[in-house]
Amino acid sequence: MLLRSPTARWKNHLTKIHIGEEDDIVDLKHHKTYYCKFSASTFTADQGLKVLQWSSWAVSYLTKSNRSNKHLSESLQKLSREISMARHSLRLYGFFQFLEKYRNGLKASGDWENPLISKIEKYVMAASMLFYHPLEHLAYAGWQMPKLVKVDANRYSAMSNLFLTSYIVGDFWTSCLRLAEFKKKLSILDEILTEMKAGDKNKSGQRILEQQQLLLGKVRLVKLQILCCLLLFLPSINWSIQNWTAGLLISEQTTNGLMLAESYTSVYQSLCGMLG
Repeated sequence: MLLRSPTARWKNHLTKIHIGEEDDIVDLKHHKTYYCKFSASTFTADQGLKVLQWSSWAVSYLTKSNRSNKHLSESLQKLSREISMARHSLRLYGFFQFLEKYRNGLKASGDWENPLISKIEKYVMAASMLFYHPLEHLAYAGWQMPKLVKVDANRYSAMSNLFLTSYIVGDFWTSCLRLAEFKKKLSILDEILTEMKAGDKNKSGQRILEQQQLLLGKVRLVKLQILCCLLLFLPSINWSIQNWTAGLLISEQTTNGLMLAESYTSVYQSLCGMLG
């Protein structure tokens, strides 16, 4: 057996280490790419802030009785409120985005067999946001500059959430219609595969299977969207009441708990769409 010198063995060892470092660098680059994509969009950046906001609230709520650190719960509650206000400022971008969607709604909503989808997106969802954003901006100004903007901020916030509720209803409606279309297309592809002869499957079967996987991915995203709508529905109705913290419909803890669940679901949905 040929024995290698200690120098050769060390060179080999260092080469293996170097290759491992390159693999780590490649993985790190991939993570940075996904992070940049996620943070570059106002929509997904808001989702990240939403997770931080409601997670801060949850830990604050769970540590109320913590005697070893009396300031922990109070500090996290303050952080949650500050992030909430930061998210309000991000919504300043929303009005013109939805104005563009309303103007081009029927043209830019996608090629759907059911024409009702594009109509709901324009006349229910986009139109609701054209009222939601100005009212939300007015409430934000009233909270932040009460001496300059003398309005009942809580009243305008409650009014804005009425339009948010109509948007959520429209989103739920269109998501259900999309899900029905995707399932119909999957059923057609299943029939085609069943009727195919063995020889044909080798040629075009792979392409149909790829289409199936693509549709299944879309089905998963739509189902997650439906779940988000269900989690958002009660909080949005609750926020439509001016004194919503009094728990006239559901308690503040239930509202915030639903929002916590929705925040993680929406981020998971965005990551699924990004990663494929």
